[in-house]
Amino acid sequence: MRQWQRWSSTTIPSLIEPYLTYRRLSRNFRDVVDYELPQCNCQSSRRLKVPFYIFLSLLSLVSGSKTVDLMVCPCVPAAVQLVRMGFFPCAPLGPTLAVSLPVLSLVRQLFMHTPLNISAWSESLEAYLGGMGYEVDTKGGIRRRFGNAYHWYCILEISLEEYIQQCLQGSAPSPSGPCPGLSSFQDPCSKKWPSEYLRKRCPLCFVNGLLIVSFASSSNIDAIVCIDACFTQKRRSGLQDDPVNPTATVFLSQEEIDSMENEVDGLRKKKPSDEEDGFEQGMRIPTSVLKNCNESFTAADEKRQKASTQFFSDTGVMALLCCHDRVIHLANMTSAGEKQHYALALIKSLFSHLPDNFHIGLLYDIGCQLEQSCRKWGFLKPFLPRISFAISVFHAFGHQWPCQLIYHPRKREGFGLSDGEGCEHFWSSIKGLIPSLRVSGFHQCLFVIDFQVHYLDGKSLTGLGQWLLRRWNHCQAKKASAIKGLRKSEWAAQVAVQTKPTPHKLITDNHYLLLTIMATQKSLENYETRLEELEKDLLHGASDMTSLNIQLSECHQKVKSFKQALQKQKATLGVNGLADLATLQSNSYLQLRMHALAIKTRIRDRLRQRKFELERLERSYRQTVSEQRLQNHTETSVKQREPGIVKLCTNYNNMCAQMAALIHQGKAPQGSIAPVLIPRDALFKLDVDDDIWQDAGLEDDTGRFPPAWLADENVRSGIRSLLELRRCEEEERRLLHERRMLMEWFSEEWSRLQRARQGSNDDLAYELDCHASALASLCLRWQTALRDFPSLHDENWGATNEELNSKMLISPLLATSSDEEESLDDLAFEDEEGLEVLDDELLCVAEEFALADEYHQQFKSCFPKGHQQMSLG
Repeated sequence: MRQWQRWSSTTIPSLIEPYLTYRRLSRNFRDVVDYELPQCNCQSSRRLKVPFYIFLSLLSLVSGSKTVDLMVCPCVPAAVQLVRMGFFPCAPLGPTLAVSLPVLSLVRQLFMHTPLNISAWSESLEAYLGGMGYEVDTKGGIRRRFGNAYHWYCILEISLEEYIQQCLQGSAPSPSGPCPGLSSFQDPCSKKWPSEYLRKRCPLCFVNGLLIVSFASSSNIDAIVCIDACFTQKRRSGLQDDPVNPTATVFLSQEEIDSMENEVDGLRKKKPSDEEDGFEQGMRIPTSVLKNCNESFTAADEKRQKASTQFFSDTGVMALLCCHDRVIHLANMTSAGEKQHYALALIKSLFSHLPDNFHIGLLYDIGCQLEQSCRKWGFLKPFLPRISFAISVFHAFGHQWPCQLIYHPRKREGFGLSDGEGCEHFWSSIKGLIPSLRVSGFHQCLFVIDFQVHYLDGKSLTGLGQWLLRRWNHCQAKKASAIKGLRKSEWAAQVAVQTKPTPHKLITDNHYLLLTIMATQKSLENYETRLEELEKDLLHGASDMTSLNIQLSECHQKVKSFKQALQKQKATLGVNGLADLATLQSNSYLQLRMHALAIKTRIRDRLRQRKFELERLERSYRQTVSEQRLQNHTETSVKQREPGIVKLCTNYNNMCAQMAALIHQGKAPQGSIAPVLIPRDALFKLDVDDDIWQDAGLEDDTGRFPPAWLADENVRSGIRSLLELRRCEEEERRLLHERRMLMEWFSEEWSRLQRARQGSNDDLAYELDCHASALASLCLRWQTALRDFPSLHDENWGATNEELNSKMLISPLLATSSDEEESLDDLAFEDEEGLEVLDDELLCVAEEFALADEYHQQFKSCFPKGHQQMSLG
């Protein structure tokens, strides 16, 4: 621990200046630097022999192992001398190994693109050097020492970049001052424009105040973000705690998360449920629809793989990303489920960096539930008027149709063509970290993910120009198809009708109770018919009278039980319910309509379950034995469901045909319309505009002429085209705005660079020139990608092409080896051999039992004993 503190507080800050000098003299590791060892007559000086590994030439891959004698003292520490020579020590005071800086740079680049494995790299290096005749310490090897040198070299790179960023902001401290840490990212919001932290997170979403005002006039959403949780990024319990790394992080602190959890627990109170269905304050869909959405996702949530707190101390990660798939904040999860306070903490942290007039569009799998909780309990009360909630496209099928009408991003204003699936892309990009982070320390785990986020930021920044062009072309293609058919006047009427609340919540219960009564009556009639047949056989005599008497006794018992059940069911209907039952029994059309609606509801539920199961296959991040077994089981389950769904669809279409025939024969109520058939070829898509969501002709809407949005297919197609056109127009405005933001961001960065270049010393000037070369390369790449993008009338990048090309001529290799945009997947370098790693398949099985035990405990605590017996019986 003391060595860790020495690295953080003293050694790393003292190495920034010699590291800058070495980078300048070696021209970013391309030349060998001759360094003369200093002569010091301090009384505390001592001689230190350090072995080191070096690549004499990266191009010819000639390598070797040597030793060097150093005279070290407090005036000239060993770490400073080694860095000036081009090596990095494994310890701050008395290192027993030093590694060449080009070697560490190569390893850093390697582990940015492949899963990091310090043990494999060290063993390979030992074998390679041993084959060349060099002696390697066989007692402990070089793995731990190499891992230590590599880890702190990465921190030195991060610290150097933070120092350069502070220079560009005009407030750079002395290189020998405190090591840059969390405070460099947590700037207070100026309330005029987004903070410097957000500006660094995404240059297209968070801009200065003048541009916010100009864009807000065309849309009430200034930036679009998405939230999602991942339960594969979990860490086993029982691991040794590790110290905090002295670097900035995108993770929320545990104090912020705990504070929000306490706030949620304090505001949430138990309220009785209302019998009447209606709209809660601020909501646009009734409570019955929200309840059904919640039940749908609760059922699906039980099928999602989660982590037991019995085996894992950290169970997952929740992410907040912008619409350009750039990470804004992450939250480490310690609960077995996806609790709301994590999402609320992320949103609150985002708004702490935003001005008071900034509006956010939020895409979340259960955005409807999150908005209901915020309005019901008062969560995020100061920020709620500036949030527009929506659901991600991928999970829209799990919501009720009225909910999709309001919260689907293709139906809701301001979201353009955003889909909210940026988090899925992020989970896929860090899936290679899963095996190593399972056995890492807590702070090491955060450090590794932070470093990967840093690498992805640089990769995303390079491709922003191509991203804008790709989105523009996609928008234009969809806009051209939408213009062909439009119908503007019917959309509002459709939303008003299909999102209205039911008069009473009991209506839905009566609907299913009527179906149950009719099924009970049908069963009773069958058993009474069977009883008559058995009595006839008894009168005419039978060969096996014993068997006949047994069947008669069983049949009498069944008839008695069904009569009692029917009597109890009718007693719960009431006067109006009995009248509805009499009407239903006397009208074959109404019976068909009720059965068809029940079947269609069942089809939707089965399709949702199938989609949720397919989601597991699409999220196969790693293929262990247990994961492969789970995937095979899911594939089999999906295939087994399909015939049953197809059969239900056939029965439903047959009922619709019978209803159409009754309407044609005049045996249906006046004004009845035939339901729309479910096409077999589009049965499993569950797209937002499919006919599977429409219950036209299946509800009590007779006695009036059907509206055009319901009965006229041309109008319905026109409404879809209208909505798509509106979203395309929003997307156009946003993309044009973001193109200007890209230009403004570069212009500001370029001007900052020129100001910082003035009066800087040789080492800093060289580093700033490298940064200018990387920026020039970035700008030229963006300009090339945006040639086919509509240009702005006042386009000004802040630098001419001649200036950009002249910066590129400084060194052709600088733009491709910029350390600013490089990052690394860093594995923990703890003693992996010392860990007793459980068999992965056995651990998964044990975790499933633990989750089952937790579920049963929660079930017992929520219901009284008598209710449990009734439910289990």
